[in-house]
Amino acid sequence: MKLSFKRITSSGNFIPEIDGLRFIAIVSVVLYHLSGFLNVKFLNQNANSSNYSFLNNLLSHGHLGVPLFFVISGFILGMPFAKAHLTKGNPVNLKKYFLRRLSRLEPPYILVMTILLFGAVYVAKSISLYDGIESYLSSIFYSHNFIFGTSPKLNAVAWSLEIEIQFYIFAPLMAYIFYVRSLSIRRLSIFLIAILFIFINHFNFSPFSFVSLVNYFQYFLVGFLLVDLYVSDSTLLPKTKFDYLIGLFFFLIIWLFDDGDFKSNLQKFTWELIQLISIFFLYYYILFHKIFSFLSFKLITNIGGMCYSIYLLHYPIISMFGNPILKYSFSKLDFVNVAIYSIILILLVISISAIFFLLVERPCMDKDWYKKIFKRRIT
Repeated sequence: MKLSFKRITSSGNFIPEIDGLRFIAIVSVVLYHLSGFLNVKFLNQNANSSNYSFLNNLLSHGHLGVPLFFVISGFILGMPFAKAHLTKGNPVNLKKYFLRRLSRLEPPYILVMTILLFGAVYVAKSISLYDGIESYLSSIFYSHNFIFGTSPKLNAVAWSLEIEIQFYIFAPLMAYIFYVRSLSIRRLSIFLIAILFIFINHFNFSPFSFVSLVNYFQYFLVGFLLVDLYVSDSTLLPKTKFDYLIGLFFFLIIWLFDDGDFKSNLQKFTWELIQLISIFFLYYYILFHKIFSFLSFKLITNIGGMCYSIYLLHYPIISMFGNPILKYSFSKLDFVNVAIYSIILILLVISISAIFFLLVERPCMDKDWYKKIFKRRIT
């Protein structure tokens, strides 16, 4: 049997730049958690450690990879609705839409959370059985943020998956904006609603005390705006010989700061607006002007394509293998040790995630995988 890391898509249409963007997002998230782990477990414990303030500051913004994922989700999930409304394509069957989300995402998620439950309770013994089951059930039903107001105990990164699920539920309702016939009014409305949600979040108008879709709605809307342009085959800006530099400029702007670097609500609001616009134009130049050709390379798209497996597994892998690895010293120079620790842990994350992707996630990408299993049993 030939092994393939290529993503299986529902429509059969493969957009390599999307998986390239997934690569950027997942790399930033993994490096963010890796740097956080090394800071706590090694650098902060070693009085002789060098000053890595610039690098640490840069990596501390890696959590912005999550909003980058939200933009991609807005683009991907908005695609069938945009085609149906803007190009008179086939209407979206909501039953199949929700079933697809269920069959595609739930098996890998439940399997990982179940393994982590048993590992935390019976192997690491870092949590009681009661607390473990309580956290497990709330995570399985995507309600941990709502019930406890904190990140899930078994897998801290799962908080964002709860935001994704909220978006999946509301996406069909949000897609009615594509019914607006006036192109300028429709796109301006999407942009203004995104600004409104930035304002709500930074001026304390959010109706919820826990993290929810309200906090990140603007990023999904950017995805909707991009898919509006994509499906309509529209362009905002002409191609120029400076496109690569322009795209690189927007890429750098995104990581320069985050709202935690500012004090006042007005400053935070202004910066997130600048950041959101920069994300939009970065994605625009990559998807429409194809400025970063390397994002279409097979290795890049394969890693980006298995980002869900990496996202689910990287945090526990870093914790599980990082602690015993840090007991070894490979050099008297701290930066050499940090580099070696990082390489080992990144290779472990990629290797284990790749196996999980091939055995669990990729088979679930086949929309009829469960039907084939039942058919085999009957046969």
